[in-house]
Amino acid sequence: MRIGVTGIFASGKGTVCEMFRELGAEIIDTDIIAREIMEPGQEALQQIIERFGSVFINSDGTLDRRGFANSVFGNNEKVRILNEITHPAIKKIVMERTCDNKIYMVNTPLLFEAEFDKFMDYNIIVTANEDQVLSRGSKRDKIPEDEIKERLKHQIPLKEKVKLADYIIDNSGSIEHTKGQVVNLWKILIQSRMQ
Repeated sequence: MRIGVTGIFASGKGTVCEMFRELGAEIIDTDIIAREIMEPGQEALQQIIERFGSVFINSDGTLDRRGFANSVFGNNEKVRILNEITHPAIKKIVMERTCDNKIYMVNTPLLFEAEFDKFMDYNIIVTANEDQVLSRGSKRDKIPEDEIKERLKHQIPLKEKVKLADYIIDNSGSIEHTKGQVVNLWKILIQSRMQ
């Protein structure tokens, strides 16, 4: 069973996925896969070089991820091209790494934007308020708040994602409150899998 887990930047998707892992779920993080497909020698990185040039390629052949992100996320056309390259490669790996006899939490920020939701059995959105998101994101990733706001512009607004999700986990309260929601939802998913 594949469960898509999404939310806006720094809403707590990783925290929620870790709670599901403790209950027995397997976790697949598409951000990790996105880094894997950008390693030297990978086809996706080669396509990036072909489409964007080698200005963001370090001397060791790796991608200057921060510099590349800053260049791309201010330009809708560049984002579209990047997504054309990365989304199919990521989806292929997710499908290869999942099988029917386990519950997989697929942690992916662009679940709906990349249409990954269509390949999931259920979709969960993790919510938090914007102040929390900006504060968490800037502390965790050492990114200025204006850069986070720029990245959020390329995601479906939270209100729209909530409408598309099968389940919502509110991560704006205490960790215990979030954990309680995760445990309750895990019971529902286990029951669903048994039917």
